[in-house]
Amino acid sequence: MLDECPVCLGTCDHVMWIQCTHCKQWFHSRCLEIADYSLGDFVSYHCNKCTDKHGPSEHKRRSKRARTAIDYVALNEGDQFALDKASHFQLPKFLQFTGEKDIAVRNDLIILNKPILVPNADCGMKLPRPRKEITIDYITDCCGPDRPVEVMDVISQQGVSPGWKLQQWRDYFETEEHHRDRLRNVISLEISDAPGLGTKFQRPKLVRELDLVDKVWDDEQDRSKVTKYCLMSVKNSFTDFHIDFGGTSVYYTIIQGCKSFLMFPPTENNLDIYTSWCLKPNQNFIWYPEHFVYRNKEKVYPTGGFKVTLQPGDLFIIPSGWIHCVHTPQDSIVIGGNYLTLRDMPMQLKIYDIERVTKVPTKFRFPMFNKVIWLSAIYYTNHRDEFKEVENGSEIINAWVHHLERHLELSKTNQTAKKSIPKLINPKQFLETLKSLKGTTAEDTM
Repeated sequence: MLDECPVCLGTCDHVMWIQCTHCKQWFHSRCLEIADYSLGDFVSYHCNKCTDKHGPSEHKRRSKRARTAIDYVALNEGDQFALDKASHFQLPKFLQFTGEKDIAVRNDLIILNKPILVPNADCGMKLPRPRKEITIDYITDCCGPDRPVEVMDVISQQGVSPGWKLQQWRDYFETEEHHRDRLRNVISLEISDAPGLGTKFQRPKLVRELDLVDKVWDDEQDRSKVTKYCLMSVKNSFTDFHIDFGGTSVYYTIIQGCKSFLMFPPTENNLDIYTSWCLKPNQNFIWYPEHFVYRNKEKVYPTGGFKVTLQPGDLFIIPSGWIHCVHTPQDSIVIGGNYLTLRDMPMQLKIYDIERVTKVPTKFRFPMFNKVIWLSAIYYTNHRDEFKEVENGSEIINAWVHHLERHLELSKTNQTAKKSIPKLINPKQFLETLKSLKGTTAEDTM
Protein backbone atom coordinates (compact mmCIF):
# COMPACT_ATOMS: atom_id res chain seq x y z
CA MET A 1 0.00 0.00 0.00
CA LEU A 2 1.49 3.31 -1.08
CA ASP A 3 -0.11 5.20 1.83
CA GLU A 4 1.30 2.87 4.51
CA CYS A 5 4.90 3.32 5.64
CA PRO A 6 6.79 0.14 4.57
CA VAL A 7 9.44 0.66 7.25
CA CYS A 8 7.18 0.38 10.32
CA LEU A 9 4.17 -1.26 8.59
CA GLY A 10 1.82 1.12 10.35
CA THR A 11 3.15 0.68 13.88
CA CYS A 12 4.53 4.23 14.11
CA ASP A 13 2.04 7.04 14.71
CA HIS A 14 4.33 9.90 13.63
CA VAL A 15 2.44 12.71 11.90
CA MET A 16 5.07 13.92 9.40
CA TRP A 17 5.47 12.09 6.05
CA ILE A 18 7.54 12.28 2.87
CA GLN A 19 6.73 10.73 -0.52
CA CYS A 20 9.16 9.22 -3.00
CA THR A 21 9.05 11.36 -6.13
CA HIS A 22 9.24 8.33 -8.45
CA CYS A 23 7.46 5.31 -6.94
CA LYS A 24 5.01 7.53 -4.97
CA GLN A 25 5.45 5.48 -1.78
CA TRP A 26 4.87 7.39 1.47
CA PHE A 27 7.23 7.10 4.47
CA HIS A 28 7.23 8.46 8.01
CA SER A 29 10.04 10.98 8.30
CA ARG A 30 10.95 9.49 11.68
CA CYS A 31 11.23 5.98 10.20
CA LEU A 32 13.74 7.32 7.68
CA GLU A 33 15.56 9.25 10.43
CA ILE A 34 14.86 12.51 8.59
CA ALA A 35 14.30 15.45 10.91
CA ASP A 36 10.87 17.07 10.45
CA TYR A 37 12.44 20.52 10.15
CA SER A 38 14.45 19.40 7.09
CA LEU A 39 11.53 18.06 5.02
CA GLY A 40 11.32 21.38 3.21
CA ASP A 41 14.96 21.04 2.11
CA PHE A 42 14.13 18.42 -0.54
CA VAL A 43 13.55 19.28 -4.19
CA SER A 44 12.78 15.59 -4.72
CA TYR A 45 13.08 12.58 -2.43
CA HIS A 46 14.24 9.18 -3.73
CA CYS A 47 13.68 6.08 -1.60
CA ASN A 48 16.34 3.35 -1.38
CA LYS A 49 14.76 1.35 -4.22
CA CYS A 50 14.61 4.34 -6.55
CA THR A 51 18.06 5.72 -5.72
CA ASP A 52 19.85 3.06 -7.85
CA LYS A 53 17.88 4.04 -10.95
CA HIS A 54 17.36 7.77 -10.45
CA GLY A 55 20.29 8.76 -8.25
CA PRO A 56 20.24 10.34 -4.77
CA SER A 57 17.61 12.75 -3.51
CA GLU A 58 17.93 16.35 -4.62
CA HIS A 59 18.22 19.10 -2.03
CA LYS A 60 17.64 22.82 -2.33
CA ARG A 61 20.77 24.89 -2.84
CA ARG A 62 21.58 27.02 0.18
CA SER A 63 23.40 30.32 0.11
CA LYS A 64 26.39 30.56 2.45
CA ARG A 65 25.68 34.24 2.99
CA ALA A 66 23.91 35.07 6.24
CA ARG A 67 20.55 36.71 5.77
CA THR A 68 17.45 37.60 7.77
CA ALA A 69 14.68 35.02 7.58
CA ILE A 70 11.61 36.87 6.29
CA ASP A 71 8.10 35.89 7.20
CA TYR A 72 5.14 37.31 5.31
CA VAL A 73 2.32 37.39 7.83
CA ALA A 74 -1.24 38.58 7.33
CA LEU A 75 -2.05 40.35 10.57
CA ASN A 76 -4.87 42.75 9.79
CA GLU A 77 -7.74 42.24 7.38
CA GLY A 78 -5.63 40.48 4.77
CA ASP A 79 -2.78 42.99 4.74
CA GLN A 80 0.63 41.34 4.58
CA PHE A 81 3.81 42.51 6.26
CA ALA A 82 7.39 41.31 5.84
CA LEU A 83 8.86 40.47 9.24
CA ASP A 84 11.94 38.82 10.65
CA LYS A 85 10.65 35.43 11.79
CA ALA A 86 13.57 34.83 14.17
CA SER A 87 11.94 36.97 16.87
CA HIS A 88 8.80 38.99 17.49
CA PHE A 89 9.08 42.52 16.11
CA GLN A 90 8.15 44.08 19.48
CA LEU A 91 10.86 42.19 21.37
CA PRO A 92 13.54 44.93 21.03
CA LYS A 93 11.20 47.40 22.76
CA PHE A 94 10.55 44.87 25.49
CA LEU A 95 14.29 44.41 26.09
CA GLN A 96 14.93 48.17 26.09
CA PHE A 97 12.12 49.01 28.52
CA THR A 98 13.24 50.36 31.88
CA GLY A 99 11.11 51.01 34.91
CA GLU A 100 11.10 50.69 38.66
CA LYS A 101 10.71 47.22 40.08
CA ASP A 102 7.45 47.32 42.01
CA ILE A 103 7.03 43.75 43.13
CA ALA A 104 6.81 41.97 46.46
CA VAL A 105 9.68 39.50 46.88
CA ARG A 106 8.83 37.23 49.79
CA ASN A 107 9.57 33.90 51.39
CA ASP A 108 5.87 33.33 52.02
CA LEU A 109 2.55 34.38 50.53
CA ILE A 110 0.24 37.04 51.89
CA ILE A 111 -2.65 38.78 50.22
CA LEU A 112 -1.40 41.77 48.23
CA ASN A 113 -2.69 43.80 45.33
CA LYS A 114 0.58 43.65 43.45
CA PRO A 115 2.53 40.72 41.96
CA ILE A 116 4.34 38.43 44.38
CA LEU A 117 7.59 36.59 43.63
CA VAL A 118 8.57 33.75 45.95
CA PRO A 119 12.08 32.41 45.14
CA ASN A 120 12.58 28.65 45.50
CA ALA A 121 8.97 28.33 46.51
CA ASP A 122 7.22 25.70 48.58
CA CYS A 123 4.11 27.51 49.89
CA GLY A 124 2.15 24.28 50.19
CA MET A 125 2.71 23.49 46.53
CA LYS A 126 3.53 19.90 45.55
CA LEU A 127 5.08 18.88 42.22
CA PRO A 128 4.40 15.41 40.78
CA ARG A 129 8.16 14.68 40.73
CA PRO A 130 11.47 16.60 41.00
CA ARG A 131 11.65 19.57 38.63
CA LYS A 132 14.48 18.15 36.54
CA GLU A 133 12.37 15.09 35.80
CA ILE A 134 9.39 17.09 34.47
CA THR A 135 10.53 17.07 30.86
CA ILE A 136 8.70 17.36 27.55
CA ASP A 137 8.90 13.56 27.24
CA TYR A 138 7.35 13.09 30.69
CA ILE A 139 4.57 15.57 29.86
CA THR A 140 3.86 13.77 26.58
CA ASP A 141 3.73 10.39 28.31
CA CYS A 142 1.31 11.70 30.97
CA CYS A 143 -1.02 13.54 28.60
CA GLY A 144 -0.72 11.11 25.70
CA PRO A 145 1.04 11.70 22.35
CA ASP A 146 -2.31 12.06 20.53
CA ARG A 147 -3.59 14.78 22.88
CA PRO A 148 -4.65 17.81 20.78
CA VAL A 149 -2.69 20.92 21.69
CA GLU A 150 -3.27 24.55 20.71
CA VAL A 151 -0.08 25.95 19.25
CA MET A 152 0.43 29.72 18.93
CA ASP A 153 2.45 31.27 16.11
CA VAL A 154 4.60 33.85 17.88
CA ILE A 155 4.95 36.31 14.99
CA SER A 156 1.26 36.55 14.13
CA GLN A 157 0.01 35.84 17.70
CA GLN A 158 -2.57 33.53 16.10
CA GLY A 159 -3.32 29.86 16.61
CA VAL A 160 -1.75 27.37 14.20
CA SER A 161 -4.20 25.63 11.86
CA PRO A 162 -4.63 22.73 11.43
CA GLY A 163 -4.07 21.89 15.09
CA TRP A 164 -1.19 19.82 16.36
CA LYS A 165 -0.94 16.76 18.54
CA LEU A 166 1.32 16.71 21.56
CA GLN A 167 3.76 14.32 19.91
CA GLN A 168 4.26 16.74 17.03
CA TRP A 169 4.83 19.56 19.52
CA ARG A 170 7.38 17.46 21.43
CA ASP A 171 9.34 16.80 18.23
CA TYR A 172 9.36 20.52 17.48
CA PHE A 173 10.32 21.47 21.04
CA GLU A 174 13.25 19.03 21.01
CA THR A 175 14.53 20.35 17.66
CA GLU A 176 17.71 22.40 17.93
CA GLU A 177 17.06 26.13 17.95
CA HIS A 178 18.71 26.92 14.62
CA HIS A 179 16.69 24.22 12.86
CA ARG A 180 13.23 25.45 13.95
CA ASP A 181 11.39 26.85 10.95
CA ARG A 182 9.55 29.49 13.02
CA LEU A 183 8.70 30.43 16.61
CA ARG A 184 5.80 28.62 18.23
CA ASN A 185 4.37 28.61 21.73
CA VAL A 186 1.98 26.48 23.81
CA ILE A 187 0.20 28.38 26.59
CA SER A 188 -3.11 26.56 27.05
CA LEU A 189 -2.51 22.85 27.69
CA GLU A 190 -4.86 22.12 30.63
CA ILE A 191 -3.50 19.18 32.65
CA SER A 192 -5.92 18.78 35.59
CA ASP A 193 -6.87 15.25 34.58
CA ALA A 194 -3.49 14.15 33.21
CA PRO A 195 -2.43 11.03 35.20
CA GLY A 196 0.88 11.46 36.97
CA LEU A 197 1.10 15.14 36.07
CA GLY A 198 -1.96 17.24 36.87
CA THR A 199 -3.49 14.68 39.19
CA LYS A 200 -0.37 14.67 41.38
CA PHE A 201 0.32 18.41 41.23
CA GLN A 202 -0.96 20.42 44.20
CA ARG A 203 -1.44 24.15 43.76
CA PRO A 204 0.02 26.61 46.31
CA LYS A 205 -1.93 26.75 49.56
CA LEU A 206 -2.92 30.40 49.11
CA VAL A 207 -4.33 29.67 45.66
CA ARG A 208 -6.41 26.78 47.00
CA GLU A 209 -7.72 28.96 49.82
CA LEU A 210 -8.67 31.87 47.57
CA ASP A 211 -10.13 29.94 44.61
CA LEU A 212 -13.74 31.11 44.53
CA VAL A 213 -14.98 28.33 42.26
CA ASP A 214 -13.68 25.69 44.69
CA LYS A 215 -15.89 27.19 47.37
CA VAL A 216 -19.12 28.05 45.53
CA TRP A 217 -19.51 25.58 42.67
CA ASP A 218 -22.73 23.67 43.12
CA ASP A 219 -24.08 22.75 39.71
CA GLU A 220 -24.81 19.71 37.57
CA GLN A 221 -22.20 20.90 35.06
CA ASP A 222 -18.55 20.15 35.72
CA ARG A 223 -16.61 23.21 36.82
CA SER A 224 -14.31 25.04 34.43
CA LYS A 225 -10.93 23.41 33.86
CA VAL A 226 -8.59 26.36 34.14
CA THR A 227 -6.75 25.54 37.36
CA LYS A 228 -3.68 23.71 36.04
CA TYR A 229 -1.92 24.52 32.78
CA CYS A 230 1.39 23.44 31.32
CA LEU A 231 3.06 26.18 29.27
CA MET A 232 5.89 25.21 26.92
CA SER A 233 7.75 27.94 25.09
CA VAL A 234 10.85 27.93 22.91
CA LYS A 235 13.57 30.55 23.16
CA ASN A 236 12.48 34.05 22.04
CA SER A 237 8.77 33.29 22.28
CA PHE A 238 6.77 36.40 23.03
CA THR A 239 3.17 36.91 24.10
CA ASP A 240 1.88 40.44 23.54
CA PHE A 241 0.14 42.51 26.22
CA HIS A 242 -3.02 40.99 27.63
CA ILE A 243 -5.13 40.62 30.77
CA ASP A 244 -5.91 37.07 31.83
CA PHE A 245 -9.45 36.02 31.00
CA GLY A 246 -12.21 37.12 33.32
CA GLY A 247 -9.72 39.16 35.35
CA THR A 248 -8.49 35.93 36.92
CA SER A 249 -5.44 35.89 39.15
CA VAL A 250 -2.61 33.65 37.97
CA TYR A 251 0.12 31.56 39.54
CA TYR A 252 3.26 30.40 37.69
CA THR A 253 5.98 28.07 38.87
CA ILE A 254 9.04 27.76 36.63
CA ILE A 255 9.99 24.14 35.98
CA GLN A 256 12.74 24.71 33.40
CA GLY A 257 14.21 27.78 31.68
CA CYS A 258 13.09 31.29 32.61
CA LYS A 259 10.41 33.90 31.88
CA SER A 260 10.47 37.70 31.78
CA PHE A 261 7.37 39.81 32.38
CA LEU A 262 6.66 43.46 31.62
CA MET A 263 3.71 44.53 33.76
CA PHE A 264 1.40 47.50 34.26
CA PRO A 265 -1.02 47.86 37.20
CA PRO A 266 -4.78 47.94 36.51
CA THR A 267 -5.31 51.62 37.26
CA GLU A 268 -8.28 53.38 35.69
CA ASN A 269 -6.01 55.19 33.20
CA ASN A 270 -4.07 52.06 32.28
CA LEU A 271 -7.26 50.07 31.69
CA ASP A 272 -8.76 52.87 29.58
CA ILE A 273 -5.61 52.97 27.47
CA TYR A 274 -5.61 49.16 27.24
CA THR A 275 -9.23 49.16 26.00
CA SER A 276 -8.42 51.83 23.41
CA TRP A 277 -5.35 49.85 22.33
CA CYS A 278 -7.37 46.63 21.90
CA LEU A 279 -9.87 48.44 19.67
CA LYS A 280 -7.22 49.75 17.27
CA PRO A 281 -7.30 47.95 13.89
CA ASN A 282 -3.49 48.01 13.81
CA GLN A 283 -3.12 46.92 17.44
CA ASN A 284 -0.48 44.32 16.56
CA PHE A 285 1.94 47.03 15.48
CA ILE A 286 1.35 49.41 18.40
CA TRP A 287 3.55 49.01 21.47
CA TYR A 288 1.11 49.31 24.40
CA PRO A 289 3.44 51.48 26.55
CA GLU A 290 3.54 53.99 23.65
CA HIS A 291 -0.23 54.11 23.17
CA PHE A 292 -2.21 56.96 24.72
CA VAL A 293 -5.66 58.47 25.26
CA TYR A 294 -6.55 62.14 25.63
CA ARG A 295 -7.39 63.65 29.02
CA ASN A 296 -8.23 67.36 28.89
CA LYS A 297 -6.55 67.59 25.48
CA GLU A 298 -3.33 66.09 26.86
CA LYS A 299 -1.87 62.72 25.98
CA VAL A 300 -1.96 60.14 28.81
CA TYR A 301 0.32 57.12 28.55
CA PRO A 302 0.41 53.90 30.63
CA THR A 303 2.26 54.35 33.92
CA GLY A 304 3.82 52.17 36.60
CA GLY A 305 5.36 49.58 34.27
CA PHE A 306 8.17 47.30 35.49
CA LYS A 307 9.93 44.09 34.51
CA VAL A 308 10.66 40.91 36.45
CA THR A 309 12.50 37.73 35.44
CA LEU A 310 11.67 34.33 36.91
CA GLN A 311 14.11 31.45 37.37
CA PRO A 312 13.59 27.70 37.96
CA GLY A 313 11.89 27.10 41.28
CA ASP A 314 10.31 30.56 41.47
CA LEU A 315 6.61 30.98 42.16
CA PHE A 316 4.92 34.08 40.72
CA ILE A 317 1.45 35.35 41.61
CA ILE A 318 -0.23 37.91 39.30
CA PRO A 319 -3.29 39.58 40.85
CA SER A 320 -6.51 40.37 39.00
CA GLY A 321 -6.41 42.80 36.09
CA TRP A 322 -2.66 43.29 35.67
CA ILE A 323 -1.69 44.09 32.06
CA HIS A 324 1.40 42.16 30.99
CA CYS A 325 3.43 40.70 28.16
CA VAL A 326 5.86 37.79 28.39
CA HIS A 327 9.25 37.00 26.87
CA THR A 328 10.94 33.59 27.01
CA PRO A 329 14.76 34.00 27.05
CA GLN A 330 15.33 30.22 27.12
CA ASP A 331 13.33 27.12 26.20
CA SER A 332 10.97 26.86 29.16
CA ILE A 333 8.40 24.66 30.86
CA VAL A 334 5.98 26.25 33.33
CA ILE A 335 3.07 24.96 35.39
CA GLY A 336 0.46 27.54 36.27
CA GLY A 337 -3.23 28.22 36.48
CA ASN A 338 -6.05 30.73 36.82
CA TYR A 339 -8.47 31.39 39.64
CA LEU A 340 -11.22 33.83 40.59
CA THR A 341 -11.36 35.35 44.08
CA LEU A 342 -14.05 37.02 46.17
CA ARG A 343 -11.79 39.96 47.05
CA ASP A 344 -11.17 40.77 43.37
CA MET A 345 -14.82 40.56 42.30
CA PRO A 346 -15.11 44.26 41.29
CA MET A 347 -11.96 44.06 39.16
CA GLN A 348 -13.01 40.73 37.62
CA LEU A 349 -16.35 42.20 36.57
CA LYS A 350 -14.58 45.26 35.18
CA ILE A 351 -12.33 43.04 33.04
CA TYR A 352 -15.38 41.07 31.90
CA ASP A 353 -16.86 44.35 30.63
CA ILE A 354 -13.61 45.20 28.84
CA GLU A 355 -13.72 41.79 27.13
CA ARG A 356 -17.30 42.50 26.06
CA VAL A 357 -16.44 45.96 24.69
CA THR A 358 -13.35 44.72 22.85
CA LYS A 359 -15.28 41.69 21.49
CA VAL A 360 -13.01 38.99 22.86
CA PRO A 361 -14.21 35.66 21.33
CA THR A 362 -16.07 33.33 23.72
CA LYS A 363 -13.38 30.63 23.46
CA PHE A 364 -10.86 33.04 25.01
CA ARG A 365 -13.02 33.99 28.00
CA PHE A 366 -13.42 32.34 31.40
CA PRO A 367 -15.76 29.36 30.87
CA MET A 368 -19.20 29.71 32.51
CA PHE A 369 -18.15 33.02 34.06
CA ASN A 370 -21.67 34.30 34.67
CA LYS A 371 -22.75 31.08 36.35
CA VAL A 372 -19.82 31.48 38.75
CA ILE A 373 -20.94 35.04 39.54
CA TRP A 374 -24.49 33.90 40.33
CA LEU A 375 -23.29 30.95 42.42
CA SER A 376 -20.83 33.10 44.38
CA ALA A 377 -23.52 35.69 45.19
CA ILE A 378 -25.89 32.88 46.26
CA TYR A 379 -23.23 31.24 48.41
CA TYR A 380 -22.35 34.35 50.39
CA THR A 381 -25.99 35.34 50.77
CA ASN A 382 -26.45 31.97 52.48
CA HIS A 383 -23.18 32.21 54.44
CA ARG A 384 -23.33 35.73 55.85
CA ASP A 385 -20.93 34.97 58.68
CA GLU A 386 -18.15 34.31 56.15
CA PHE A 387 -18.97 37.53 54.31
CA LYS A 388 -18.48 39.59 57.47
CA GLU A 389 -14.72 39.05 57.14
CA VAL A 390 -14.56 40.74 53.73
CA GLU A 391 -13.13 44.25 53.93
CA ASN A 392 -14.49 45.51 50.58
CA GLY A 393 -17.90 43.86 51.00
CA SER A 394 -20.03 46.86 49.97
CA GLU A 395 -18.00 47.34 46.80
CA ILE A 396 -18.40 43.65 45.97
CA ILE A 397 -22.18 43.74 46.47
CA ASN A 398 -22.56 46.86 44.33
CA ALA A 399 -20.59 45.17 41.55
CA TRP A 400 -22.62 41.96 41.91
CA VAL A 401 -26.00 43.73 41.79
CA HIS A 402 -25.05 45.89 38.80
CA HIS A 403 -23.68 42.92 36.84
CA LEU A 404 -26.45 40.45 37.69
CA GLU A 405 -29.27 42.92 36.99
CA ARG A 406 -27.82 43.55 33.56
CA HIS A 407 -27.32 39.81 32.99
CA LEU A 408 -30.89 39.08 34.04
CA GLU A 409 -32.17 41.61 31.52
CA LEU A 410 -30.03 39.99 28.80
CA SER A 411 -31.44 36.55 29.67
CA LYS A 412 -34.86 37.65 28.39
CA THR A 413 -33.58 37.57 24.81
CA ASN A 414 -30.43 35.44 25.02
CA GLN A 415 -30.65 31.70 25.68
CA THR A 416 -27.01 31.35 26.69
CA ALA A 417 -27.48 34.01 29.36
CA LYS A 418 -30.70 32.36 30.51
CA LYS A 419 -29.02 28.95 30.91
CA SER A 420 -26.29 30.43 33.10
CA ILE A 421 -28.77 31.47 35.81
CA PRO A 422 -29.00 28.67 38.42
CA LYS A 423 -32.39 26.97 38.45
CA LEU A 424 -32.56 26.87 42.23
CA ILE A 425 -33.47 30.57 42.59
CA ASN A 426 -35.99 33.15 41.51
CA PRO A 427 -33.48 35.69 40.16
CA LYS A 428 -35.60 38.81 40.80
CA GLN A 429 -36.30 37.85 44.40
CA PHE A 430 -32.69 36.83 44.90
CA LEU A 431 -31.36 40.23 43.79
CA GLU A 432 -33.47 41.92 46.45
CA THR A 433 -32.08 39.51 49.02
CA LEU A 434 -28.54 40.17 47.78
CA LYS A 435 -28.93 43.91 48.38
CA SER A 436 -29.75 43.19 52.02
CA LEU A 437 -26.34 41.56 52.40
CA LYS A 438 -24.78 45.03 52.68
CA GLY A 439 -25.68 45.20 56.36
CA THR A 440 -23.34 42.30 57.16
CA THR A 441 -20.10 43.56 55.57
CA ALA A 442 -16.96 44.12 57.60
CA GLU A 443 -16.98 47.91 57.11
CA ASP A 444 -20.62 48.10 58.26
CA THR A 445 -19.96 46.20 61.48
CA MET A 446 -16.95 48.26 62.60
